[in-house]
Amino acid sequence: MAETGDASRDMRERLSACFPELLAGDTERLASATRLSSYAKGEWICVEGDAVPVTFWLISGHVGLLKGSAAGKNTVLHVVRPGHFLDLYGVFGGGISFISAHALTPCVVLAMENRVLGALLSENIGLAQRVMRALAMRQRMFINKIAVSQGKISVRRRVAGWLLHKARVDKSSVLEDVMTREVLAGLLGLSRESLSRQLSRFVQEGIIRLERRTIVIVDEEALRRCLMEN
Repeated sequence: MAETGDASRDMRERLSACFPELLAGDTERLASATRLSSYAKGEWICVEGDAVPVTFWLISGHVGLLKGSAAGKNTVLHVVRPGHFLDLYGVFGGGISFISAHALTPCVVLAMENRVLGALLSENIGLAQRVMRALAMRQRMFINKIAVSQGKISVRRRVAGWLLHKARVDKSSVLEDVMTREVLAGLLGLSRESLSRQLSRFVQEGIIRLERRTIVIVDEEALRRCLMEN
């Protein structure tokens, strides 16, 4: 009984830290409908088209979001870092997963039951606004993805933009390289060869250094100038 009480208290504390908008009663309700799950690198967290009665929040690790095509090929839409939802379609779209989520590294997630989360969203304005901001940000990223896929943005600008974005997110010029080149290339809408060539050019120009499992930005201003190029 004591262990059960400790687990319940731990879940309430986790939820309060992740969602400060929750009121005390809200936290209690959501804690009773949330479980903590771990996934090994390479595991599928959810698969497109499957019934998924929960919404996932990433605690640790990195997760790739993928969308399949009629030809059976998966397109990398986004790589989720800790402190974000994987997909919010389930809670609004009848519990069906619209995309697939693949663990790029060992991951820990909170799996929140859609029926409870959906009820709280209709009652808690602060939480609802939090989710709306998350959806708006995800929409913005996907619009950029469409522009990239249509060839509107050059390879040089795509790679420079991603490096600057990751530096801003990581708050560091030393970027942990958690993704394989294949995954990163898919995220940027490039072939692996095109990505490798552009990274090599940046190295030759003294803009970055490639070290074991890290990319070091040497000249951030040069990357910013790349964004202004045609």
